[in-house]
Amino acid sequence: CAYSLARARELQDIDAISRATDDLDIIEQRMYSKRIGAMASDLARVARGNILENAIRLVDLHHSSKHILEVQFHEEDGFGSGVTQNFYEAVSVALQVRSFNKLSMLWISDGRDDDCKMDPEGPFKYLINADGLFPQPLPATEAPDVIAGVESQFRFIGRLMGKACRDKFTVPLPLHPHFFEMVKGTHSGSTLDVLRSFSRGRDTLLPSDDYTRQHLVGAYCVIVTEMQERSKGMDESARKALVAELEEREFMSSYLNRSYQCSLAQFLATSAASFVDPLTATALCEGGESLKLSVENLAQYVDLIATFWFDAGVRRQIVAFRAGINDVFPLTSLEIFSPAEMDVMLCGERSIEWDKASLQLHIKLVSNEQGARYTKKSAPFQMLLDELVAMPIQDRARFLDFVTACPRLPPGGLASLGIEVAPESRSLDVCRYPRSRTCSKLMWLPAYATQMDLHEKLRAALANAKEGGFHEHQEALVVASRLP
Repeated sequence: CAYSLARARELQDIDAISRATDDLDIIEQRMYSKRIGAMASDLARVARGNILENAIRLVDLHHSSKHILEVQFHEEDGFGSGVTQNFYEAVSVALQVRSFNKLSMLWISDGRDDDCKMDPEGPFKYLINADGLFPQPLPATEAPDVIAGVESQFRFIGRLMGKACRDKFTVPLPLHPHFFEMVKGTHSGSTLDVLRSFSRGRDTLLPSDDYTRQHLVGAYCVIVTEMQERSKGMDESARKALVAELEEREFMSSYLNRSYQCSLAQFLATSAASFVDPLTATALCEGGESLKLSVENLAQYVDLIATFWFDAGVRRQIVAFRAGINDVFPLTSLEIFSPAEMDVMLCGERSIEWDKASLQLHIKLVSNEQGARYTKKSAPFQMLLDELVAMPIQDRARFLDFVTACPRLPPGGLASLGIEVAPESRSLDVCRYPRSRTCSKLMWLPAYATQMDLHEKLRAALANAKEGGFHEHQEALVVASRLP
């Protein structure tokens, strides 16, 4: 029929064109009938240029429809399930653009906003929170129109995911595991457990990295945990002695991996720290701006932050997201699934796809301190590529975490990641393992003689990465147990 239609158009035979078009319509209807049974589908055309605006309007119109939604892009010929899934992926990417987040106040920042200002289209164009995106808390004093706008965005995200799920698609938005725990209302654990999950800790920080507000709160959590454990059964005199000890304890290098030293008491005094939320600069309690932070009230401060970040400040967003799901199908139908299962159903598996050609194209080879550089044909580099291709998903995530401090690919994949590899300048006697500098996404690769040698040493390095790893600032390397 397609050939007949093309031939009819070539001959400009109007009747033949009409008959061929009717035949194609009949075939299409039969195909749809066999593919989705009694279900009907609606085809929508959207423009890639303003994908988010188009998606909001489309979902607003179609979320309550029982028809399957199929999407085609303007000025593109493709259609079908692959194109529709690409639509959901494109929307998820748009929701991670840093400049959009700055205006919409959807997600907690990863601390790279200033880096993005220098190059808005560069490597920091998108938010890359290592553990996933989590709603930015909203102060109760925020302007009503801002609150309404944020609620509207989260209701849209709920509708989008509900619509995609019902039509057997996914929206690959990398959300923090705690997000779905809050959606289900099943989180169990202490305030400190939750807060510490939002900071990757001292071991992920290099002295040259800027620490984020989450890192600072995480450091406070470590101190509060120790103080609470050690103070059990203490009398008032012993407790005061413990507070004095913690005040004089070195803080900046021990907890935030700075290259300089400063006690906790000095830091709190010089930073003029008070009971103000570090993310939104909002007072955490009445008169919080003038209530100075100290070791004695640190536990109270941490508890107020947890309440704001994971309850009062995000309650509206979670309620709006649930309402969005309910606009498409009853949220109760997801109650049998765990938060992790909900994540997979709505957002999909967090796959890391690459092949040797894409790795070779997008990994940049740079010079080391002595000016030496691998070429694309260098044996160590080729062995590295073979190793990366052979890795299962779990090890690929570990590799990304080791080199970039984020265990997943950003929007744009390898092309926007900017991993660099340089020869190890030190001899194998001194440095037998790969090491990395996550702030510049650089890995130093020793010139291994065999594939097995590279395989074993790289796996040992990745195993150690979880404990602070073989990063460039460490001189003493301790071999950890091998990965399972």
